[in-house]
Amino acid sequence: MAAAPKHSPQLFESIEKVEITSQVIMKITRHCHHELEKQLDPNVNGVLLGLINENKHTLEVTHCFPLMNSDTDEGMEINREYMLEMERSLRQVNIDYQQVGFYQSTYLNTHCDRNFLDSVFDYLEEMNEAIALIYDPLKTKLGNLCIRAFKLSLAAFELYKEDKDFTALMLRDKSLTYENLFKEIPVVVKNSTLTNVLMCELDKVQDNTSFFTLPTSSYLEKSMQLLLGGLDEINQDLQKLNMHQRAVYKQQTQIMKHVQERKDENAAREKNGLKALPEEDFSKMFKPPPPVGRLESLLSANRIASHCEMIEEHVKSGIGKLYLADSFMS
Repeated sequence: MAAAPKHSPQLFESIEKVEITSQVIMKITRHCHHELEKQLDPNVNGVLLGLINENKHTLEVTHCFPLMNSDTDEGMEINREYMLEMERSLRQVNIDYQQVGFYQSTYLNTHCDRNFLDSVFDYLEEMNEAIALIYDPLKTKLGNLCIRAFKLSLAAFELYKEDKDFTALMLRDKSLTYENLFKEIPVVVKNSTLTNVLMCELDKVQDNTSFFTLPTSSYLEKSMQLLLGGLDEINQDLQKLNMHQRAVYKQQTQIMKHVQERKDENAAREKNGLKALPEEDFSKMFKPPPPVGRLESLLSANRIASHCEMIEEHVKSGIGKLYLADSFMS
């Protein structure tokens, strides 16, 4: 049987679930909260290591290590050398050293930008099954562990490979929208038997009154501010698109005017018994304005959708508590 292409749909869509151990989650949360408490860097990232279970279509994340967040050439070179050294050391102690993606911290779903897209694309070019693990420390502080796994859809990957800035025509041909730009993969936390026993013991002694804690307004207020900011970005992109359409309309008007003038001139020449002038190539005379890139609008729309889902989830979990608190106060 012939081998499947490197980026075939069968390989690209083979992962249906991500299993991550509790030790990896603790390492990620410790890294993020340490940087947040020390106010060193609010955006942290690192490398995920593990293996792929092809029979179960599962990507198993068994280890991770942090990286220095730097965009400079020197910082990237330090990270590259550190990754090689870590892989070499892990191989010597018989720990999974295969890279399966990266993790990154986010705050209120603000991760969907050009840098995140570039990182996901670079990992997918090397490995079809690579994922991006997103951790939100602010939402986790409210009592809900927020870890989500993403990867580029096959249509978005192929389109981004052709052109880094999508156009409206390219999006229409690929049927690509903000909804199918990224593919979210379910995340399952896998614990050992002893860890499960410990969790059962802790569940018996935990304070159940925490379920009655009312939702904080600051979280909702910040989410609304980010939502309004995303709407402003969409509005700016629409203004650019309107300016482009006006430029195209103006050019088409000039071409039609030039064609009519040439027809009138040829009619006058034929009337005087002269030879008609040849038709000109208007593509050389009137160069069309460059198309407006739609990638930023696509990313902004994706962030807006994430903010709306986050606000709906936050309000849905708290509205029952508010009604309950109102009944006690009345």
